[in-house]
Amino acid sequence: MKLVAAKCPSCGANIKVDRSLKFTKCEYCDTEIMVEEAVENLLKVELKDSPTLDNYLKLGNRYFENQEFEEAYKVYSKAEEIDPDNPIVVLRRGLCRTLITDYNVLDINSSINGMKTAYSLMKKMKISRDEINNCINDTGTTLYITKKYIVDVYNHNKLNKEQTKGYINRLEACLDGYIYLDSIAEGDKDLDNRIVSSIIEIIDIILGNTNDTKYQLSSSYINELREKKKTYMARRGEASGHMEKFTPKEKVVGVESKKNIFWDILCYLMIAFLFIMFLGSIFNGEKLYLIMVWLMTIISFIPQLKRFLMKKFGSSMGPIVLIGRIVFVILCFIILVNSPSKFENTFKGEDGTEITLKEGKVTIKTGDTEIHGTYQWESKDNDYYIHVKGDNVDENLEYRYRSNEDGGSLCLLENNECTTIYLPVN
Repeated sequence: MKLVAAKCPSCGANIKVDRSLKFTKCEYCDTEIMVEEAVENLLKVELKDSPTLDNYLKLGNRYFENQEFEEAYKVYSKAEEIDPDNPIVVLRRGLCRTLITDYNVLDINSSINGMKTAYSLMKKMKISRDEINNCINDTGTTLYITKKYIVDVYNHNKLNKEQTKGYINRLEACLDGYIYLDSIAEGDKDLDNRIVSSIIEIIDIILGNTNDTKYQLSSSYINELREKKKTYMARRGEASGHMEKFTPKEKVVGVESKKNIFWDILCYLMIAFLFIMFLGSIFNGEKLYLIMVWLMTIISFIPQLKRFLMKKFGSSMGPIVLIGRIVFVILCFIILVNSPSKFENTFKGEDGTEITLKEGKVTIKTGDTEIHGTYQWESKDNDYYIHVKGDNVDENLEYRYRSNEDGGSLCLLENNECTTIYLPVN
């Protein structure tokens, strides 16, 4: 739920509203109001019906500081219509543009281009170095948030080769942004050190994932990055030596990592269930193929177990693949519960008749007579009903199987009444 600043049209109170809703109630006068109307009302009141640049800046900065980047972007866009050469407007509009886009359309260049244009304007206007460095700091913070978001997406999702290439390209865009900031920052050692530390960190992230087979880094590019790291490591040694980062004071809501906690929990529950079924199948003496099904399914979850041991959150497989495996496990469980292996055996009656049931085939021996055929079964009221169709007899037979500690029993049914009982030979 994302709350944004608004003003109640009824009582004029400053309130916070959920932008995803159409209607809400004012917490002060309890009046039902339209969310969009309340947001627009704040805009009108703050601007005092006079859309001057100062008023737009005041409202835009308020939204920006409250991390309401979508609203700030709209206000800065209006301000840019009045003064397209205002460096603060140009910069913060670009920063907001980056902070409101999701991973698939992440626009890192908006921040860099905004800083480049703003810096050019500020140099012409002879704005103080402190103001310029404040803008550089805002841009560095945006890049830090964006970099963290990019890395979180990589860590919490299983990316294919093309997606991994996009991941590297996004990191490189952040790296290029910091290198540009480094080229224009001066007069502030702490700011310089934060930029250098961020550059080193991104280089380490890129180089640290080269064990991923989907990575496409040439040896020359790897060597180039290593040389850059050496240069900036030397720079950092000359600076204050701190490892400060552009960490925002509060959690930023404009770009958040979408950790698939639901998928994490589901994966670990499935792993625990599979271990239970695997061990249960062994102790219950189930058939080898069922034991192997559980074992192979457990092996398929090994990447997820490795992430758990490394204390990394996020599914190692896509949701579709995970759902497919869950469906497969459920089907295996249903087959196991309703498995005909429970009554596949040879049974013998008091009259000496032997009935052998195995893999859908049946053999009935009575003295010198032998009947071969097939059977189908159904489960009802905790009993199995076995319908036998002989190949060399016209009559169809029906048996009822009930399990017990002694291996169960078969009962020949005639008019739903048990006439003959057969006990297992083995």
